[in-house]
Amino acid sequence: MQKGSAGRGPAGRHQVRSPSIGRDLAIMHLPETAARIVSCDVFDTLLLRDHRSERCRFHEIAAVASQLLAAEHGVARRPGAIYAARLEVQRAAYRALDLANPSGDVRFADMLAAMTRVLGLDDRAADILYRAEITVERAQLRANTRLMTWLRGRARAGGRIIAVSDTYHRGETIAQLLNALAPDHPIARIYTSADHDATKRTRALFDVVLRSEKVPPAEILHLGDDTLADVTMAAAAGLRTAQLLRPRHVVLRRRLDAVRARVMHRHWIGAARSGARRIGP
Repeated sequence: MQKGSAGRGPAGRHQVRSPSIGRDLAIMHLPETAARIVSCDVFDTLLLRDHRSERCRFHEIAAVASQLLAAEHGVARRPGAIYAARLEVQRAAYRALDLANPSGDVRFADMLAAMTRVLGLDDRAADILYRAEITVERAQLRANTRLMTWLRGRARAGGRIIAVSDTYHRGETIAQLLNALAPDHPIARIYTSADHDATKRTRALFDVVLRSEKVPPAEILHLGDDTLADVTMAAAAGLRTAQLLRPRHVVLRRRLDAVRARVMHRHWIGAARSGARRIGP
């Protein structure tokens, strides 16, 4: 597929390379009145991540948190220890979720509370961990300006624009990121799996959206990057779908960074453990 071209995917869905979103959506020949509501995934759709992998991002968040803890509370916690606590808590949270409520999601506030316990910190530290997360997210995310431009045009024409995200963040956190990175965004409402304890990946969050928006499913066009969550499950709920794919060079760089992070993982964890031995009793 040529860069900037649009192709027809399986089951009548569209695949679109996001760098040329304005032109590609025009190629789709979507009737102006076909979708009263445009629903958008958030991460890697409305807000684009850079090439860094999740583990790399978690370690950078840990480094910022370590600095803030030392500066504001005089508490020494190595980045590796904070990184290890994040991985431990997040894995445990999702394992418990899979057993108890596979259609739901965990909440970041609960993970932060668990992290403070693992790290032996008081409740005030949760705010520092949260601020470290937002600081790094704001640095590594950028607005999808071409998509935002198209969405603003839809909003001016009378369409309603909503965001629908599988994330452990609450809607107010997503709003904070959108307001900071795309202050003129047209998003009228944000639905997150953490707020509604329902995920796109089982269709449950789309059912929440349909009950709340009170429109027939075919009057919603959902845009997103994930094949299962944003295409298969959205279509299963009756929504129209278009898959927005990141450029291949970004996907490749992220995979390479994930390999690097796997190599560095033992070093990050090992540094935390050796530091704990040196300062231990």
